[in-house]
This record gives sequence, structure tokens and C-alpha cells, in this order.
Amino acid sequence: MEIQIKKYLNTDRLGCINAFKSNVPTYFTNQEVQDFEAFLTRLESDDNKTQFYVVNHNNKTIGCGGFGDKDNNGIISLAWGLIHKDFHKMGFGERLLNYRIEQIKLLKPKFPVIIDTTQYSYGFFEKYGFKVTKITNDYYEIGMHRYDMILAI
Repeated sequence: MEIQIKKYLNTDRLGCINAFKSNVPTYFTNQEVQDFEAFLTRLESDDNKTQFYVVNHNNKTIGCGGFGDKDNNGIISLAWGLIHKDFHKMGFGERLLNYRIEQIKLLKPKFPVIIDTTQYSYGFFEKYGFKVTKITNDYYEIGMHRYDMILAI
């Protein structure tokens, strides 16, 4: 099983979008497809605030995710971390999360890391030390709640 995590390039766009769409509507809403595509467009227009990576398995893009200090407040936010649904529960998400945390430690040591996720994913992040700080019911859409979480590095 060959896996590579590398910096996002414009040529990775379609693979990332396909991986994203595979997680709709379970983990993301239909509206978020447009949000994700707009994020990639900003990233491709030289967004130096965000570090973004892709996960390749056997030379196929199966996931992506990044991080940045989007509000310039010394708090690092994880951005759009996901693995294609056909590759869930195989360790790829764990590898991507650990890779991003290691990159944060190198680039922004001692910065807290935050994420907002849903009731369907927060348990994954808890396993790696993230703590729930707030729950907002029906935030993303009816029945999809927002879980704000933090990790102290």
C-alpha cells in the first residue's frame, strides 16, 4: 500500500473535489461543495496563509486537508480534512491528521489547534487529544451539529 502526502497543486483539484463529494451528505452538506471549491480557488490564487496537502494512494488522490492561522490571531485552524469514503477506516485519516499536526509543530510550535466538525466526526478527533469546547445544534443544517474542538500542542 503506497501512500504519499504532499503539498497541494492545482492539478490535484479534481481528485480533492471527488473525495469531498463522496462524503456528501453524511459528513458535509451539499452547500459545502461550493464552499470547498471556492476554498481551492483561493488556495490556487496564491493563498500563503494556508498549508494544504493531498493524500495519494497508489498514485490516486484519495484525500486532502490543511491548516492555517486564518484570523491572524495565533490560533491554528484545521481546514477541510477528508478522505474519500471508499478509504475510510483504513488509517489514511489518521496519517493525514498526524502529518498536519507534525507540520504545525514545525511551523507554528506551541500554537493551539482548533477545528469545527460534526457529531459524525468529533469522536475521531477526540482519539487524538482534541477536546470539545462548544456544541451548536443544527449549525450546518437541520440535524447536523457543529462541534468546536481544541488541541493544545
